[in-house]
Amino acid sequence: MNKRGFALIVAMTFLAVLFMGGGSYLYMVTNEAKYTERQIDTQKSFFLAEAGVERAIWRVKNDSIIASEIFQLKGAATAANYLEDENITVTITNLGNNMYQVSSTSQVGNSTKTLNTTIQKNPPSKVFDYGYFINNWGWFYGSGITSRGDVRSNGRFDFRSRPRVEGDIYAGCEIDDGSQGIRGSGGDPSNQYPNSDTLDMPNLYDLSYYENKASSGNGSIVVDGVTMVDGVFGDDAGETGNIALVGTHSRPIEVTGTVVIRGDVVIKGVIQGQGSIYAGRNIYLADDIQYRTAPSSPRPASNNPDAVDNWVNAHKDKDLVGFAATENIVMGDYTSETGGSWYSNSWLFGMGDEDVGEDGIPDTNDAHENDGVFQSEYEDLDGDGVRDNNYNWSDVQTQVPITEFANCPAGVSDFGDIADNNVNRLDGIFYTNHAFAGRTGYGAVVNGSIISKDEAIIYRNTLTINYDERINSRYTTGQNRIIEVDLPVSKKVEIIRWWE
Repeated sequence: MNKRGFALIVAMTFLAVLFMGGGSYLYMVTNEAKYTERQIDTQKSFFLAEAGVERAIWRVKNDSIIASEIFQLKGAATAANYLEDENITVTITNLGNNMYQVSSTSQVGNSTKTLNTTIQKNPPSKVFDYGYFINNWGWFYGSGITSRGDVRSNGRFDFRSRPRVEGDIYAGCEIDDGSQGIRGSGGDPSNQYPNSDTLDMPNLYDLSYYENKASSGNGSIVVDGVTMVDGVFGDDAGETGNIALVGTHSRPIEVTGTVVIRGDVVIKGVIQGQGSIYAGRNIYLADDIQYRTAPSSPRPASNNPDAVDNWVNAHKDKDLVGFAATENIVMGDYTSETGGSWYSNSWLFGMGDEDVGEDGIPDTNDAHENDGVFQSEYEDLDGDGVRDNNYNWSDVQTQVPITEFANCPAGVSDFGDIADNNVNRLDGIFYTNHAFAGRTGYGAVVNGSIISKDEAIIYRNTLTINYDERINSRYTTGQNRIIEVDLPVSKKVEIIRWWE
């Protein structure tokens, strides 16, 4: 073979290899481009399906539910115009009890994505997951205090003289035991969570949502066969909006569903049923509040999850009543006429100023705190548009004399005739946008929960808080909820779970 023939063979071989390599490269590039295009289409379809879920959430929030609809993102930004012609199919299924299942599907190219979510409308606030929750300053001062269940403060949480906490401790700022320690499982640093996220408290300034529930849900308060409150008290002619309720074991205060009393409520004695009482002003716990059909034990003996589940299931049908005040919950006789001095004012009247700065919490030295200027967008904690200063007697006293209350008992001429400062037992869930304040008797026990912005409880010898696990979000949220008594809500919609 001559040299030119050999060179031709080499050249042909090289070209063949080059073409083969180029073909492979072109194949790889083409496949990569197709893969990238599929990935982009997958992302597009995912985001479009997500937009469908957001649309469904908006519809549930605004009571404009459409069972099934197909829509497009018309009017999208210029950069997203290529998505305007893509269909999004959304279905909303009502599961009952304010629960909805949403399915959202979108197809882009050959890629299809379906997102499914379960959402709850107006879920109970997470503040009810605690036996004691204070928005501002949490304080357990005294060895006689025992809390069985988790406790939390959005501000700092101070402990003195070694109180006992059987549960976890959360605080938005520091947890300070005064170098004296905390007894119980709460004393273990592994069960303490300082600098925790802030939990929003429900705002009760506008009670219209609860009034609508009360009017449409057959809510009532009945005593001895007589209906004292039918839905909303204070909206009919002749109803003053202020009422006194006294129950006995044979004639208990029977609460059913949600009721609203537009003014003050004075209440004491035996109570029965499941539901919540909302007050447009103050709730006065004039003496003991006791369930007629209470759980056999205040709470499970153990915090073991199985024991808690068993306790909740065993007592889901027993009495459970919420008390929610737009203003304050006042315990005992603030006039100090019966049962000794009230004393709460010595602590309470230094609290309540809303000049609290951007974080909405006092004593954190953040921007605009104590500057004398009312920043309503974050300092108006109760949403009434007016800066609150420290509490005073006008906040504590009834707005009209007790003799002007509907159902005022015979023989009662002033507040000291119906109330005393020996409150020893409070069964119920107690919530207020302002202060929980008052004087207890000896060996006082709260079976339920105390949730408030400020707290000024003056106790004698011992105070025990037994958290009622039946109101924990584990049992009141989602499709498997066990019990519902219409406790205050802080958000309109919550996503319970989602899946593809």
